[in-house]
Amino acid sequence: MGGRCSSSPDTLRIYSRDYWPLALLKEVKGEELPLPIAVAWPESLEEVVKLVKLCNEYRVPFVPYAGGSGVIGATICERCLVIDVKRMNKVIHLSEEDSYVLVESGIMLRKLEEFLNGRGFTLRHFPQSYPEAAIGGLIATKSVGQYSTKYGGIEDLLIDLEAVAPDGGVIPLRRNIVPRASTGPEIKSLLLGSEGQLGIITKAALKVFKIPPFDYKNSFAFKSFEDALMAVKEIVQSGLTPAVARVYDEDDSSVRFGDGRDLLILILEEYSKPLLEAKVSEIGRIISRYGGREAGEDYVEKWLEKRFDVISELKKLVVPMGLWFETIETAATWSNLIKIHSKFKEIKKVRGVYAVLAHASHFYEVGACLYFTLTYEADEKVYWDIWREAMRVVLENGGTISHHHGIGLLRREWIFSEIGPSLDYLRRIKSALDPRKLSNPGKFLG
Repeated sequence: MGGRCSSSPDTLRIYSRDYWPLALLKEVKGEELPLPIAVAWPESLEEVVKLVKLCNEYRVPFVPYAGGSGVIGATICERCLVIDVKRMNKVIHLSEEDSYVLVESGIMLRKLEEFLNGRGFTLRHFPQSYPEAAIGGLIATKSVGQYSTKYGGIEDLLIDLEAVAPDGGVIPLRRNIVPRASTGPEIKSLLLGSEGQLGIITKAALKVFKIPPFDYKNSFAFKSFEDALMAVKEIVQSGLTPAVARVYDEDDSSVRFGDGRDLLILILEEYSKPLLEAKVSEIGRIISRYGGREAGEDYVEKWLEKRFDVISELKKLVVPMGLWFETIETAATWSNLIKIHSKFKEIKKVRGVYAVLAHASHFYEVGACLYFTLTYEADEKVYWDIWREAMRVVLENGGTISHHHGIGLLRREWIFSEIGPSLDYLRRIKSALDPRKLSNPGKFLG
């Protein structure tokens, strides 16, 4: 590796966790986290192959790493070799004619977006982790961004990928970059959301978009969270899809905007000004029918200014009070959203919980994501009490245990409750690809 490997104590500590709030809490309290055995920084596909084959030869487990921005403990791997792909950060090709980009997996999302913006294009993928996230990690966790209502999640942007399998073999890009193919099951579908358990992603081909020249921003106050949700439902199901729609309940609005009303913030983007104006007009009529009243652009601008600073802002707010924080996201169909919202808010009754804030985002024709922010007594027992109750609520009321954060160490206890025997078949695939159980072991695939 030419010296691009380290087992120094400081390096191992840095790579001992991601942004999982429980791991951060343990670190703040001075508790030791499981340490990897070493960290390596490959610069090419060939070096990743050599590292993985070396791990197979000596039975050393390994875990891929890039931005380290996950919040589920997926990169925590005791006595593993951490293979950090951040030095594999090239833009290999941008096809402006075909609207796609081919990149190495270690490129930081911000760097890629800035590269694209300089040429009039955008990925339009803005997760909360945007400043720290890398492309490989976004694919491995099945990420969504804040503009996903219009542009889709990472699975909708991904055209193809290259990866190194757990045995050191190469899973290549297909021969040609094409918009769609019917050539049997796609290996990229297995790597999406695999969290490093089925190998290491090394390249990705992704859709890009021309930067929309026209936009509209506004916010609206409603008499209830449900009225705001139903307004967005009609907007989306009428084909008027906004780039961003976020519905904050009154508790969340009070904290984030200093406004104790249920708020909807909207951003629309189009390539045609007349089309944008027509959509704004139709959306205005829908919002009025549900009792929405214009609240101005300032709330949208405030959200845009602070949207990537949520964890740092939460820490500044709660740590001086001896509290800690957690975020829990789910998704459900329209008929179950209000029920989940109502039941989840009752988690405030759990001993040690101080606040439960909620907003809806990432809208679909059939439903939406609900995102909860909790503050609680900085105690691990309280933490797991919250999670057990949260998972019970979402599973019993029609939700998923995760919309976009993933499973990691955090949710592995509950994944069988959602997907059932499908998990057994996924574990068989893991055993076939990784018979020595070396690729990020100890997670939900075993």
